[in-house]
Amino acid sequence: MPSLNRRVFLVGSSAALLAASDCTTVNLSGRESNSHWVKVYLGDRDEAYNVTITITDQDGTTVFENEYALSDSNESDEDGTFPASTDPKNIVITVDGIRFERDWPGFEQPELPCDGANETGVEVYIESAEDGTPEIRLEADCQSITGE
Repeated sequence: MPSLNRRVFLVGSSAALLAASDCTTVNLSGRESNSHWVKVYLGDRDEAYNVTITITDQDGTTVFENEYALSDSNESDEDGTFPASTDPKNIVITVDGIRFERDWPGFEQPELPCDGANETGVEVYIESAEDGTPEIRLEADCQSITGE
């Protein structure tokens, strides 16, 4: 059992390092990463939203689509990935029927798109405006965590 505890510690430590950085590669298995990622967070835990995220490429082909029911008991989802061989162009986020359309973020930043084993991704924060309507905030980033 000591070996298992050590692995849990190492994975937890690696995740903590990743959270503290802007662009990090943490490769736990020696494999190259091969995907983009989408993480969704509920910014106001007092609210509950039904969210759909659709990402399309240059041709308008859907390369990622997922639905989320965000609430205090389910405030995030960090498992959305899609192949890095795709070239995301647009992201459409629908929150309780309200549609937000944006360009895939990050390519205007010098450190993005990510290179090497790093994956390019987007964090989507579903928040509440002062009038109570939903609003979104997008943040692009690089990361790569692979494991056995």
